[in-house]
Amino acid sequence: MFTKAFRSVSVSKKIALLALFIAVSVLANSVLGVDIGGSNKIAFTYLVCFFAGCFMGPVPAFIVGVVGDAIGFLIQPSEVFWFFGVTLGLFGFLSGLIMNGIRTKTTKGLYAKALLTFIVGFLVITCIVNSVVNYFYMYLFYWGGEFRKGFWIYLGGRLGLQSVVYAANVVLSMLLLARLYNCLLYTSDAADEL
Repeated sequence: MFTKAFRSVSVSKKIALLALFIAVSVLANSVLGVDIGGSNKIAFTYLVCFFAGCFMGPVPAFIVGVVGDAIGFLIQPSEVFWFFGVTLGLFGFLSGLIMNGIRTKTTKGLYAKALLTFIVGFLVITCIVNSVVNYFYMYLFYWGGEFRKGFWIYLGGRLGLQSVVYAANVVLSMLLLARLYNCLLYTSDAADEL
């Protein structure tokens, strides 16, 4: 549940790395994130959770997603509620599993794993989990306890905006992935030599 490179460093370095990723997650959530009303927010927290999963593994990435979102919410409260921190943690966990669980030594393989991570994350987390929870959130707090839209109509409208937010996270992650390629090879493959 941790990368070999993350397991190989001292406890103080593990704490420092985890704190660094949490701080970046808070920054992405509270400072760089833009609340656009309702329960919609443009944020780059998927990017942070993706790289936390790549470098540290599923469990630390889950912690980064949950704690980073919670602290970000305390700094800049928005209508988006605590459950999204759990789903960010779930995305980080998923990223850590896919990026470290499938071995590859090529650039194409690394990009394929990243693309698989984002596709699965979009389908499972954005389309299903977040949308269902958000639909009932709207039902309780915005629609006065009555379903004003069918789920599929709501989903179609929500996915339009969420697809743009998600695409921005994917593009930025892929660009950074090109820069961090050698570091990622170290955390997954070269760490076997330590």
